[in-house]
This record gives sequence, C-alpha cells and structure tokens, in this order.
Amino acid sequence: MRKEATMGNYYSEGFASFFDNSYTGWVNRFSPKLVAHLATVPGTDRTAVDICCGTGVTAACFLDAGWTLHGVDGSKSMLDLARARHAGAIEAGRFSVVQSDARAFRLPAPVSACVSMDGALNHLPSTEDLQACFSAAHAALAPGGEFVFDLYEQTHFLHWNNVTLTDTAEAVVVKRGVWDTDTRTGMLRVSGVFGAGDRVQRVDQTLTSWYYDAEDVTGALRAAGFEPLPHDFGGEDLKCDSGSCSRTAVPCRAIYRARKA
Repeated sequence: MRKEATMGNYYSEGFASFFDNSYTGWVNRFSPKLVAHLATVPGTDRTAVDICCGTGVTAACFLDAGWTLHGVDGSKSMLDLARARHAGAIEAGRFSVVQSDARAFRLPAPVSACVSMDGALNHLPSTEDLQACFSAAHAALAPGGEFVFDLYEQTHFLHWNNVTLTDTAEAVVVKRGVWDTDTRTGMLRVSGVFGAGDRVQRVDQTLTSWYYDAEDVTGALRAAGFEPLPHDFGGEDLKCDSGSCSRTAVPCRAIYRARKA
C-alpha cells in the first residue's frame, strides 16, 4: 500500500458525528485515569496539549479537572464538534483548538503534558512520521514534561478483514476492509448514514493505519529526545469496550509514557 503524505483520516462531517457517537467508549473510560496520573507529575502547571484531539472527549476530562488545554487535530469536522462541546472553556481562555497535522503543530508556549489517545498515531504512515510527531510533542513540552499515548496492536486490526454492520435507530453503517499482517498496514471503508430526520448525515470515510511495535516506538521517542518510562496502566486499560477485541483476553493496544529529557 502506498504511504500517504498526510494523515487523511476522519475528515468527513458525517463520519465525525458517527465517530463521536459510536467510537469513544474507551476514551471516555480511560481519560479520567490519564488526567489523574498527570496531575501527580512533579512540576506540573496543569497545562496540556491533546494531539489528534478529535471531538474533545479527552479534553472534557482535563477541563473538568481544572487544566488549560490545546486541542490539535487535522480535521475541521472533528474540531467543529470539539468547539461546540467546549464553547464555554474556549470563551474562558482554557481551551484552544489548533487545526494542524500532528507532525507539524506549534504552540504559543510550552505545556507540562502531552497526550494522544485511541490509536490516533497509528494513522502515521512510517517510523519517520512517528518521529516527526514525537519531535513536535517534544518542542511543545516544558523540560520534564510527560507524553502519554496509546497505539493499537495488530490484534486490534484483524477485525478489518470482516464485514461489520451497525444497525440502530441512529445509524446504519457498514465497515469493511483488509489488514495485512506481513506489511503491518491496512485500509478500512466506513459507509452508511447517521442521525434521524433532518439530522441525517452521510458517513463515507476510508481509514488507513500502520502497526508499530515497541522497538519502533521507543526508538522514535529516543530519537526525538524523550526518555521512555514505565507506567502502571494495564489490564482493562489495554482493551476495547466492544467489537472483536473485547471477545479475547489479548491486549489490543499498548500505552507508552515518556519524559522530555
């Protein structure tokens, strides 16, 4: 599969709405634990950046805990939903949105924490792109700042080889694609309709992802100036809430923690 020059995922308006309604279960469950952990990091001033922030689900947990946050995403449709969700925090100057590629964002001032959730960085098409994102995160952090993110394991992507139907009062959406374990990459087409009445939106999105193992990730972190660190996340924190991943005990994601050296 040809590698994309940009993170061309999650850009359609209908998909953003469907994603926010249907695919944020794990983020809702894990984000409070993440915020609680980062609050214990010595020297934190409770400022953070959420790379690939999507519709602002993780941002909600930070804002509820009194943090000031930047949300970075390349999708205007995703950011529009984040803006609507956090209009009050934006007006109060506690939340800002930055429409930018994850490999090239810049902030006006350093922050004490950086996060990226729900396998968003699996959409980066090479270890060089992964390192570029990590370098941008390194530049955004104050000295000693922490970077916590997760990446999907190959076990998560195997369900892409099947057809999956969502058929509810709100959505009729089909997922179908292919995952190649040898090349560690795949493509998923998501299509259908979401909403009801005059709120019906067309869902039409093609997603591409790549798998990176621990050696790939820690090498890219060190090359970007980070020190990989151990963490206590595990168990249910490594599992999706639904779908094929939930039917086995095999972790479907890995969580990484690193410090700006």
